Amino acid sequence: MAKSEQLSTNDLTASDYPWISVPIDGVPANPMEHAYKAGQFIERHDNFLRDDSKTELINLGAGPRTEVPDVSIQQFEDNEGTFGLFVAIEPADLDLYRHLLPINYSMPDTPVVSLANLDYNHPNPVTRYREGMVMLKAIGADGEEQWYVHSMPVESWLMQVMGHSWGFRKQLYDMTVTAEKTTVMMKNGELYMSLELTSFEWDKDAKAIIPNGGNGGCNNFSVVWPSDPSMVVRFGSNGEPHILDENRKMVKITVNPDVDWAGLLPESSIAPGRYLRYVGSGADSFVKKVR
Repeated sequence: MAKSEQLSTNDLTASDYPWISVPIDGVPANPMEHAYKAGQFIERHDNFLRDDSKTELINLGAGPRTEVPDVSIQQFEDNEGTFGLFVAIEPADLDLYRHLLPINYSMPDTPVVSLANLDYNHPNPVTRYREGMVMLKAIGADGEEQWYVHSMPVESWLMQVMGHSWGFRKQLYDMTVTAEKTTVMMKNGELYMSLELTSFEWDKDAKAIIPNGGNGGCNNFSVVWPSDPSMVVRFGSNGEPHILDENRKMVKITVNPDVDWAGLLPESSIAPGRYLRYVGSGADSFVKKVR
């Protein structure tokens, strides 16, 4: 079937998409093209992960940039960037924290639970999506500090599939993300978690432990590769994100008491957090294998 014939077919479901067969360049114009590009993305990463001769993938295989664009001089519209709420808090139960860390990681000197719920607010509505993260600070086998992603709520089947083959514990939820509150709901209608920006400024005596990197640790996180549990896959960037908007306030954290990580948080949790809207710095992205 020719490319034009494939892309004009409107009666396919996501699970029917021929993932790899048709290359798509540029910004996807519709959900089908988005699925094709996702398939190419999955294939590129899987080929890297299965190639024992390679240890790092930079800019999806293109290699390091010769010049890093200065995004701070660019103008961005209100519908550009990623936005959401970020908060981090010291765990209430260190035994549970250690239990939730896979054996590939060791405890850091200062354990931290980092929570984020985001709206990847790309100008193209086809690629826009929401995602959450429950991350635990840890030390990898390479001795580097990073954020192990214990849970990653998503809204779409496509985003779930893109993460599962690499080890992200993605599950489907219903999500709402605003500048004031983010809510993640289970498919049975029960709350999974919510983050709410309060009117209270950061307590002058409070220890703000939001991860470095400007976007809550989301540029230095890792998971265990399911095809080889001895290997950790680490994702990140060597540049700081460019912050467009920021509002630092105390954040109220509410978690369903039945989820496996709920015991990490004290009851009625509130901690220094922030609302952020940001774009990437244009610096190099990387995927690294860690054993």
